[in-house]
Amino acid sequence: MLEGLLIGLETAFSIKNLLMVIGGCLIGTFIGMLPGLGPMSIIAIMIPVAVTLGDPSAALILLAGVYYGAIFGGSTSSILLNAPGVAGTVATSFDGYPMARAGMAGKALTIAAIASFAGGTLGAILLMIFAPALSSVALLFHSAEYFALMVVGLGAIAAFAGSGQVSKALLMTILGLIMSTVGEGALFNMPRFTMGLMDLQSGFSFITLAMAIFALPEALFLVMNPSRAAQGDSAKIENLRINKSEARAIAPVIGRQSLQGFFIGVLPGAGATIASFLGYSVERNLASEAERREFGQGSIKGLAAPEAA
Repeated sequence: MLEGLLIGLETAFSIKNLLMVIGGCLIGTFIGMLPGLGPMSIIAIMIPVAVTLGDPSAALILLAGVYYGAIFGGSTSSILLNAPGVAGTVATSFDGYPMARAGMAGKALTIAAIASFAGGTLGAILLMIFAPALSSVALLFHSAEYFALMVVGLGAIAAFAGSGQVSKALLMTILGLIMSTVGEGALFNMPRFTMGLMDLQSGFSFITLAMAIFALPEALFLVMNPSRAAQGDSAKIENLRINKSEARAIAPVIGRQSLQGFFIGVLPGAGATIASFLGYSVERNLASEAERREFGQGSIKGLAAPEAA
């Protein structure tokens, strides 16, 4: 195992492959900023380019860089525009956008970059160490385990809901389950509740719903208030530095959520969206009463948690 790891590191740190990962990250970041384009769409666009490289290692590294860049690019649009670029960055907008409106857009982008880089790096290291054991566990997942995993995911909504909001959260969960029945069924591959519309064959897109919930109200508000749209002072990217007290505050959050995000990510069926929402809810519950009131209003911990997860 160690010999194979050293060979892989030697391949990854060659000049050609380093240029591939840098180029992939830049491409993914710029395209990921466009609301509605997910990492899978960007990777699909880049596959013809990767094939022409002729080197499987370079192609894989390029696509991995594109994926990581797209995830970070999605957080940028969440912070600056309140329009999540990818589904996994919806929770980032909860505190990232209020920080941008308060004139701290640069600081919010810095925190998101640090948390995302730390979480991704730690996750990659843990994956290299525990990949053999995790692969054997993943093969043990069958119908009962998938059902239990979905129950845990739905139960986590109660943890995400604040005090007195559990009933509303459960109602929204039921609404989400009802909406998920639209489209082709996974079991019999038959269309359900599509009303003859081809656009509903694949069901409702999560990122489309996120755009409608977060970006559309902001766009309508700016249309109705052109003076605020013309000013745009609060969205200026200034002061990218964070002070020592802020770094100390987010360090334990990044550590906890990097570990939690890794273990959630390796579960079959779970992904970045579940990890980010659960990470946000866990940190809000762990925060003090005074810090908890800041969540949703521009909390640096609320921004770092979903990015690290």
